Amino acid sequence: MKKFFNTAGPNVPRLHYTVWREDGVKPILELIEQEKYFTHHAPRQSGKTTLLQELCKKLNEEGKYLALHITVESAQSARNDVLEANQIILRRLESAKTQYNAPHLPTAFDFMQDKSGVQSCLESWSRASEKPMVLIIDEIDAMAGESLIALLRQLRAGYALRPNAFPQSIILNGVRDLKDYRIYSKEEDTWLTGGSCFNIKAESVRLGNFTLENVRELFFQHEAEHNQKFVTGLVEKIYELTQGQPWLCNALGEQMCHKLFRDEPLLNEYHLHEAKEALILSRATHIDQLYYRLEDPRIRQIVIPMLKGEESFNFPAEDIEYAKDLGLLHAESKTLQIANPLYKEILPREMTYTIQQSFTEEPEWYKNPNGTLNYQKLMDKFVEFWREHGHKEFYDLEITPHTLFMAWLQRLVNGGGTIHREYALGRKRLDILVSFAGEKFVSEIKLYRGEKTLSDGLNQICEYLDQIGLFEGYLMIFQKNLATDEDSRYRVETVEHLGKRVLVYWL
Repeated sequence: MKKFFNTAGPNVPRLHYTVWREDGVKPILELIEQEKYFTHHAPRQSGKTTLLQELCKKLNEEGKYLALHITVESAQSARNDVLEANQIILRRLESAKTQYNAPHLPTAFDFMQDKSGVQSCLESWSRASEKPMVLIIDEIDAMAGESLIALLRQLRAGYALRPNAFPQSIILNGVRDLKDYRIYSKEEDTWLTGGSCFNIKAESVRLGNFTLENVRELFFQHEAEHNQKFVTGLVEKIYELTQGQPWLCNALGEQMCHKLFRDEPLLNEYHLHEAKEALILSRATHIDQLYYRLEDPRIRQIVIPMLKGEESFNFPAEDIEYAKDLGLLHAESKTLQIANPLYKEILPREMTYTIQQSFTEEPEWYKNPNGTLNYQKLMDKFVEFWREHGHKEFYDLEITPHTLFMAWLQRLVNGGGTIHREYALGRKRLDILVSFAGEKFVSEIKLYRGEKTLSDGLNQICEYLDQIGLFEGYLMIFQKNLATDEDSRYRVETVEHLGKRVLVYWL
């Protein structure tokens, strides 16, 4: 059986294209050598478990350590029942003993009735093992309450006994850094932080995205396996779109190479565009989760201003780190940015999915006889739509115009165009570039904030038109209150400004 791109669960190298991520492994190996206990985290579907499972296999093959990998996700249901959680973890340890061929270790079942059974078991195993132990505990953030507190304290209690009577190194793997956890202790009637329960943690290692070389290797494996080639620059385009987010890279590869164009010998940007559209419209779990993140007030307070072009210096630092840990913000950028261009497109499209489905207009209505787009006709029709439907607040009063216009555009250009959204954080604007049938159209959205709104908007859209190389653009200025039926409020005027022609829509 030939290998394929993996989009569900950890990689299985005999089935899936698998990339060895040296940049992710190196800091982990250094900390293991230093006998450190530490956390390892990254957003979901970033390859954390795959990397640690492969590392575990590599350490055992080299023979210096006895490395064990367990997942404690099933202990989530125990919550405040410490004994039950211990028993679940001990069963996982016993299973790992078999999986990693360590039959000489005592049975974990001997410690099932001890509330400190995990600590006792690891002490027993470390003394019995001829090699220092390395223990990887996966899905640590699935646990909660007293059971999580008890586990962390057991690991902390054994720390001073390492490496002869406790594991030399323990790695806690999850979505977020342990120091950010706030755990309610019913027994102590207080909130505790993960850091206070596990203050022996030396460092927190964050697994980054694929590098460009990783993405090249991923798709080179497909070329070698299926003899399907990519035009020059296409893999680099995939990296640009995804910024190396592992699930997105694999999902685009799956759509393009295995679902849509499996018989095409040479793939190009058209095939990538179709794969991207199919992926977004598939509304896979990974994509749906982006939308559901907006239900979290901590995330919404950051993302909504970005969609409006607003700037705020009042985001709590822990909320920014939280958004980065979830993978919504670019982890390495010095300024706040959505994590990658694909997420920039997915977020507003997911937010407006239901609205798009309610539109009755068909894209053909806005096409010229030669197949190009009559953009002004599309804009004029939007004014009618806004007057009828723009009175309902969507998420936030000030983002309603942005949201409805993007939904309107998306529904109508799905018939052959693309939309690029420029989130101008701090500039109180949203630039939108529509590409259709070889032509480009620029719209800019601003909210009316006084007399300077028009002059600022004209300067900004002309600057953007210069960047794109266009002569004409559309500036939309929305009143602070939502839509009304008042005819005098709605007007269009043509303004010549800085050598550009701007159609200004007052709504």
